[in-house]
Amino acid sequence: MRTIPKVLICVAIAVVSALAVLPARWLIRALPDTWPVAIVDASGTVWNGSALMAIGPPEARSTLPTPLNWRLAFDGGPHLVLSHLWLDGPMTLRLETRGVILSARTLRLPASTLAQLGAPFNTLKPGGDLSLRWPAMRLNGSVPVGELLTVEWKDASTVLSMLRPIGRYQVRLTGDAGDAIVFAVSTLEGPLMVEGTGRWAQRGGVRFNGVARPAPNSTPEVRAALDSTLSALGRRTGDDSLLQVGR
Repeated sequence: MRTIPKVLICVAIAVVSALAVLPARWLIRALPDTWPVAIVDASGTVWNGSALMAIGPPEARSTLPTPLNWRLAFDGGPHLVLSHLWLDGPMTLRLETRGVILSARTLRLPASTLAQLGAPFNTLKPGGDLSLRWPAMRLNGSVPVGELLTVEWKDASTVLSMLRPIGRYQVRLTGDAGDAIVFAVSTLEGPLMVEGTGRWAQRGGVRFNGVARPAPNSTPEVRAALDSTLSALGRRTGDDSLLQVGR
């Protein structure tokens, strides 16, 4: 009978040893094929490694230039530490009984990266700088209630307009009690005004209603320079371009 515990201990040691050296390449198949993010190359182990990420629709993804690095740490309890050139510091994922705690961070990246996501960004070919800021939050399968993400687009530009920049914009995302994400788009400054609100729910999909128009004090020259951009954004009604997604 003493043999059984010994066998179980040996099996446990073998399993732990195998898990410790699982190659990071296994993560390539971890994300669904339909997601707009994919792992295209990975090295190291699933506990300490790095990977190149690609974004965009499955048929036209583009690989980001710098890798994402991660490592398993144990100070204050086991947690995963992720680092990337675009992050303002290490980001931690800490497993707790009620979910995973994501640390607050800011991600900065060139707006031109959005063109890799497909329409309408591949038509607009945006320029400028993006800043994505989120607070610490608990992830447990449902949408956290409250502030989720603030996105700011600075020195915004597009190939459809000779104006540089066309403005500075902000998108705020919050979670509501109905397990949905509510978002609001606003203009902080610039000749092209964009405003709108929307909602993203699992069952209802994405709905957004907004408007883009020249700033009230725009000169005729500025309005003319924005004309092609407004026409590309949505259905025109005079100087306004109506922005609508879903119903």
